Amino acid sequence: MANHPQHCIVALVDDDARVRESLEHLLYSAGIETRSFTSAEEALEPGGLDSVCCLITDVRMPGIDGCELQRRVVAMLPALPVIFVTAHYDDVVQRKALAQGAFAFLFKPIDGEEFLETVDGAMRWSRNKEVSDVDC
Repeated sequence: MANHPQHCIVALVDDDARVRESLEHLLYSAGIETRSFTSAEEALEPGGLDSVCCLITDVRMPGIDGCELQRRVVAMLPALPVIFVTAHYDDVVQRKALAQGAFAFLFKPIDGEEFLETVDGAMRWSRNKEVSDVDC
């Protein structure tokens, strides 16, 4: 796992508390700060995604689902990488999410090492995107 010298918060959006807690612990073990949300609506509240450098979301959730959350986040924060973690195998949803710019689409049960490498890659991509978007 790469060292994360810049402050970076990973947002977790999942209606299942056990999944959120499991991913929080995994990310914490890698030294990554998290901000967890029980719903997409909660994440989209003003300030909810401030200082976030990566968004991890489930696909199926009550209310706004993960795909709609991705669509809204891309409109607000186009440089924010979105990683889907889901237990529902649906090729159509996976292809749609990736076509709309999802950084990755992972299936549960996740492999902890693969998950952390994916998040690390998303965080590096986000930092590089921020640097390349700076006008001078």
